[in-house]
Parts: sequence; C-alpha cells; structure tokens
Amino acid sequence: MKKSKSPSLSMQNMPLQSPAGFSLLELIVVLIIVSITIAMLLPRVGAGWRRMEDREFLQEFVQTLKRARLIAMNSGEIIVFRVRGSERLYDLKDPPERPIPLNVDIYADHLEKDPVTDDHIILFYPDGSLSGSDVQVVFDQQRSFHVSIHPITGEVQLSRATSL
Repeated sequence: MKKSKSPSLSMQNMPLQSPAGFSLLELIVVLIIVSITIAMLLPRVGAGWRRMEDREFLQEFVQTLKRARLIAMNSGEIIVFRVRGSERLYDLKDPPERPIPLNVDIYADHLEKDPVTDDHIILFYPDGSLSGSDVQVVFDQQRSFHVSIHPITGEVQLSRATSL
C-alpha cells in the first residue's frame, strides 16, 4: 500500500495578506479633501459669527432705548440717551460707555446736541414722549435697520430697512 502524503504547505498556495491600515497616498488624498472642505466652510462660519455679533449689538441698542423710556416714566425724570460719535459710544450715562462696533454706522435726522459734551441726544420725558427722531443702523455699509421711535408714545420698534 502506498502511503499518502499529507499536503504540504507551499508559499504558492497561500493568499497574500494586505497590510492593515491606509497607504500614504490614501492619507494624503483624505487630508486634501478635508483641507478643501474646511477652506470652504471657514468663511461661512466667520460670516455667521459676525452676523450674530451684529444682532447682539442691535438688540442691546434697541433695549437701551426702550429702557430709557421706562426709566423716565418710572422715575418721573427726563432720561437722556447719548450717542458720542467721535468716540463711537452710546449709553444712558454721561459719559457713554457702551461701544459701537467699527462696522456699524448710525444715522439720525433732527437729533438734539448737548452743547457741553457735543453728544447727539434723545430726551425721554416722564409722560412717555421724547425729543428726537428715528435712527438708522447700518452694518458694513450694506445691511440697514430702522429703529422707529413714536414721538408721542415713545414706543420703540425695529425693522429691516429696504435700501440705504
């Protein structure tokens, strides 16, 4: 009887094993794709951040106007809202302390001027009325908002202006 030989293992019959992980070329391609994606998204994130800061400023500005009216009505005294354009500040205090961002321009017709400080002022009276007019707030010389102040009731409303 013949003895059967057990099958011998030879290198020719074994499948080649692929190395675990990624090749250098695959890593470079992925890094390039990620870099391009980040480069495209970064300006949008920055613009979104800027608009959020603009909204915060606009809300604080309008809230300060509303607060001036309420303080005047509650205290029975005239409250002065000040804009000091030379130093880019606004507030109810003298001197004003709240900063106006560099990308913001504020326009108003017929505002009174404080002869001592040269501030542009809106006076809020205890009966809820005021001296002054509407204010236009422009961001980056593009986006414009109209802050409307009713001259008798002193009600403050904010709306998006259609054009500059």
